[in-house]
Amino acid sequence: MKKLLKSKITPYNTGKLAEFLCRLYMRLHGYKIIAKNYHAGTGKKTPYGELDFVALRGNRIVFCEVKKRKKDTDFEKALSYKQQQRIINGGLNFIRKNKQYTSSLIQFDVFYVKLPFMIKRIENAIYLDKTY
Repeated sequence: MKKLLKSKITPYNTGKLAEFLCRLYMRLHGYKIIAKNYHAGTGKKTPYGELDFVALRGNRIVFCEVKKRKKDTDFEKALSYKQQQRIINGGLNFIRKNKQYTSSLIQFDVFYVKLPFMIKRIENAIYLDKTY
């Protein structure tokens, strides 16, 4: 966090700040963060996406995507169908590689962040339409 505050304000850095705030939000709601910036595949062009973070509470594992935008109207277009599929594939890849979570309930949440103070969590924003 110290690095983030000392560095220049760039879209990358504000995105990292948005992810940090969303992880903090989940921790305050009783979740344990078990992974952050999890790369499910190798290279940039894989069917598996990068998961912003993975949270756990009880028997529920939540794969979280954070979308930071300057305007509220941009949230509607923030997550394409293709991106949703990559997030789902990334989550399923995480489960396959971490067998201790195979019996967990799976949930995909999206956080919309408008800095400095608006965080909106959409629970079950992405539906899993296949089994693993």
